[in-house]
Amino acid sequence: MAVLAIPLCSSATATANAPSVPVATTTAFQVPVRFVAGCLLLTTLACDYPPPLSTVTPSATTGASGVVTFAAERSATNSRYCVAVSVNWRNLTTGVAGTTALRLAEPEHSRPTAPENRCRYAPTTVVTGSGTIAAVADVGAYPPVDGYQILVNPGLGTFPVP
Repeated sequence: MAVLAIPLCSSATATANAPSVPVATTTAFQVPVRFVAGCLLLTTLACDYPPPLSTVTPSATTGASGVVTFAAERSATNSRYCVAVSVNWRNLTTGVAGTTALRLAEPEHSRPTAPENRCRYAPTTVVTGSGTIAAVADVGAYPPVDGYQILVNPGLGTFPVP
């Protein structure tokens, strides 16, 4: 007597999927920060008359789960004033919120600095958790010691964090 066996499933070998690695993406804020800055000293050597309108474009880079790196670039301007940028963020999925400052990076004094390289911001990494992040950037937190700054419009951005 012969026994006939019929398999009830496919004969394909099961394999484990490699874990997916999030790809880093950078998102510029949909609305850049615009401000006016000037000095309080009444010397023509240090002040801009009238003070120019300046723009800082914050960005957010995501890649690692729950982590965002905020950075910013300032548009080229002849203004001598560099201002720090603050970013207030909220994870709309979890409700977690925080504030971080994008401080000015130490300038390199070994050669002349072009206007577009005058104000550089040091990136700051924060743990936001995974979800949709809403962030608002402004320049009001750290005014220059010898001057003023007036926020014209804050920066605004939303982006997903894996």
